[in-house]
Amino acid sequence: MTLDWPREQIERFSVYGFSIDYPLVCRIEFKPKNLRERGGMVFHFPDKEKLFLSWGDLIVAQKKFQTLEGQVEHNMQSLKTRSKRLNVRDLARTTDSLTVSSHRAIFDHLRIEEPGPGLFRRSKVSRSAYTVHLHCPDSNRFFVIYTLLSPKAPEDFEGLFKTMASSLKCHQV
Repeated sequence: MTLDWPREQIERFSVYGFSIDYPLVCRIEFKPKNLRERGGMVFHFPDKEKLFLSWGDLIVAQKKFQTLEGQVEHNMQSLKTRSKRLNVRDLARTTDSLTVSSHRAIFDHLRIEEPGPGLFRRSKVSRSAYTVHLHCPDSNRFFVIYTLLSPKAPEDFEGLFKTMASSLKCHQV
């Protein structure tokens, strides 16, 4: 799977033994305390959308969650808890599997309806969130790729998200 841009507009970003393809229009930002074992980064798109990539120690994650599904469910419950504080009214979820760098990954699409702007907040604002979770025993890390789109996000962002997630190389071959 390739991004829907000409190859000369795509670049492979590599750090700490893993890599991902991204459009050259992105600005990349690192979390200040990144380590090889755990950290995060953000791909900023010109239209203000963001794609996040986080990683951490797989052994620590497996002690806490036992399985990839357990980690995903924990993260979804955390989102629901945070969403209540944001006054989110509806949360619909679809889940699928995909293969990333020879590993089974869990892909989630969440549809969120938030109260719209204004005093009475009668209108609703619809947003989408996408996540991919995977465990890589080869690099002893877990990876989470996610985005929470603005209401004005391009309609094809899901395809871009899946393409970038599928391009992740989580270990050296």
